[in-house]
Amino acid sequence: MAKLKGIVKDIVLEGKLSDWDGYNTPAALKKEKEVKGKNKPEDAITDLDLNTKNRNLTIKEYSYGPLNPDDEKGSKKFWEDKAHMWNTTVEAAKQSRCSNCGAFDQKKSTLRKIEKAIGKEGKTIVKNANIGFCEFFWFKCAGARTCDAWVGGGPIK
Repeated sequence: MAKLKGIVKDIVLEGKLSDWDGYNTPAALKKEKEVKGKNKPEDAITDLDLNTKNRNLTIKEYSYGPLNPDDEKGSKKFWEDKAHMWNTTVEAAKQSRCSNCGAFDQKKSTLRKIEKAIGKEGKTIVKNANIGFCEFFWFKCAGARTCDAWVGGGPIK
């Protein structure tokens, strides 16, 4: 896994949000200028701007989503695209979520760090969104979403 982390790190840090015409938050764009590859994965747990930068890059480069997995109508195209990419049915694609991805870190120690970083309502937010930490792209991700880099065998407990 350590070797894979180094490879993914290079991929993620090569992408630039500022080159993307899609939606970007000002904080993520600012963080992109500041970081210049000098961060550790766990930094995104406590730094919301870094977390957002990493998440936005994953949206851009690996189609992380959908925005609202409970919105069947609004996420229809997202799931159709995933099914086409994976050469499967929409129903099968919907079974491949962050919550069962091999890179979805939900170790108790990781979840405690996330809860603490969020603050007073951290435990509730982590539980309600089924949050974990993406070991591929270094951001707090919601269990109901997915991305093009999904791999089976998870979560990491």
